[in-house]
Amino acid sequence: MKRLLILIILLITGCGDPSGVELSPEEIISQVNASGTISDEQARILSSVETLSLNGLTSITDHQAESLSKVVDWLEINGLTSITDHQAESLSEVENIELNGLTLITDAQAESLRKVETLFLNGLTSITDKQAKDLGEVNYLELNGLTSITDAQAESLRELQGLSLTGLSSITNEQAESLSKVDYYLILTGLTSITDEQCASLSKVDVSLSEACQKLIDKHKAANINTTYGP
Repeated sequence: MKRLLILIILLITGCGDPSGVELSPEEIISQVNASGTISDEQARILSSVETLSLNGLTSITDHQAESLSKVVDWLEINGLTSITDHQAESLSEVENIELNGLTLITDAQAESLRKVETLFLNGLTSITDKQAKDLGEVNYLELNGLTSITDAQAESLRELQGLSLTGLSSITNEQAESLSKVDYYLILTGLTSITDEQCASLSKVDVSLSEACQKLIDKHKAANINTTYGP
């Protein structure tokens, strides 16, 4: 009877198999991604790894989020389609996190997630001006699901070190000027065309564009060099 109880506990926690052998973190990760669920004990064990990819996970509890928040470097949980405000607060302790399965976030969640260094939220199709202001405080941000932004949002995102907005097919001149202030790297490969004014603005930042738009940037830079140094 005692042996049966031990086997049942091992199966429930997911930390072992019927032979009584404890599973490695790699085996637990495979198990979680296959099942879409994680136990409290599994979350506790995986909290000790530096980089964790659990993209098959579809739901977590607040307690499990607290455990996963101890992951040292990078956490991928792109299978989650929603999180609670409390979970967002816990997960904000992770240095770099991918939450590409989220289709919307609350203002409270954006306020919590601004504490991370790298944040992927590519499942969002829209954000509020307030959320943009909070998300603008991370170092690197991906919002590739957005198909449009406001001038106010572009202004809020200008302080980022890196920003990816590949879902935008067009921007205003004001937005181009704001986004040109991004510190290191800007990705706008979805733009189908840019104006001369936008070209002048975007030439001031290390930007990745479509081939057609990149040619315009290169042409603008070359013209400026010729004007500066003369024949």
